[in-house]
Amino acid sequence: MGEESYERLVDALNALPSGFPRTPSGAEFPLLMKVFTAEEAELAGQMSRTYETAAQIAKRVGLAEVKAKELLDGLLPRRLIRRAVVEEEEKFRLGPFIFGWFENHLQRMSDDKEFAELVETYLTEGGADRILSPRPGILGVIPARGSLKPELLQPYDDIDAHFQRHERFMVIDCVCRVSSNMLGGNCTMPVKRCAFVGLPPQTPLSENVLDREQALKLFDELEDMGHIHLGFYGFISTAASPQFVGCCNCCGDCCDILRGITDFGLAESPQRANYRAVIDLENCIYCGICAERCQVHAITEDEDSVPLLDRAKCLGCGLCVIKCPTDAIELVPVSAEEWFYVPSSFEEWEEIRLRNLGLMK
Repeated sequence: MGEESYERLVDALNALPSGFPRTPSGAEFPLLMKVFTAEEAELAGQMSRTYETAAQIAKRVGLAEVKAKELLDGLLPRRLIRRAVVEEEEKFRLGPFIFGWFENHLQRMSDDKEFAELVETYLTEGGADRILSPRPGILGVIPARGSLKPELLQPYDDIDAHFQRHERFMVIDCVCRVSSNMLGGNCTMPVKRCAFVGLPPQTPLSENVLDREQALKLFDELEDMGHIHLGFYGFISTAASPQFVGCCNCCGDCCDILRGITDFGLAESPQRANYRAVIDLENCIYCGICAERCQVHAITEDEDSVPLLDRAKCLGCGLCVIKCPTDAIELVPVSAEEWFYVPSSFEEWEEIRLRNLGLMK
């Protein structure tokens, strides 16, 4: 075992619908070596999307079942492996690079500048294109509260219903903000702003576990500052149906997904909401607030301060709507052809991606 184990792991990860391409500098190899041992890479690199028992995996890769199970259990917290109970049997498969992976290594991002540099190199050298561009996106834009007419609200967009479902909420630091500022960025937005995932009511309160009142207050502040809500699909938190289960709250300065548009030149990065902004210039007072709040520069101004909306860039986030002083902006639904139906499972998300990549009929 050695470098060939990591070579195999890169290829196995890239074969998944989420992707993990090789880059010109090979930054992916030292990146993986910082997190996974050669023994772990050797095992995971021989796995795929197919769920298998520990015994099946052990036999195929030539390990004792006890050893294979030990390695699999060690990889689960780092999200390289996914676990499921299928027909009353515990089974495992290779997990995608992106879902939760960065957040799981927040402490490493904070303490290890080289690690943050490797991630940045990897994204700028093509990793972002393969991971972020295919549809569906890895996170979906959720319109800001109050930006949608009540009759347009869908379960996936209903942030308030989420806050009513739970009494405790996990809130974590923004890994993009941490790594960006470590590398010389100057984002001044709050660092604690991501997740808001519901927890059992008996969960003790702490720095990262807030009650409903605390969580709503912070969420209000983040929305007021101009953060785009990039929502997690329901299956991330094992929701029974597509619904809002939490989100990252992102700014254009440091969010790697938004930077897909602003810095990496991608036409698509987050999964757009099912709405687009429309500006009524007759009611517009040319105050410039909408252009200031747009995190992806979909709204600009001409020489007379008239707002210009580029629909192709609009994410449907509603940040411009909720702060327009004359209600001159609204979100309107996209056409039936453009409408995005939220996947109900991780496997469905993967299958849609494969079809869109032309790899599955």
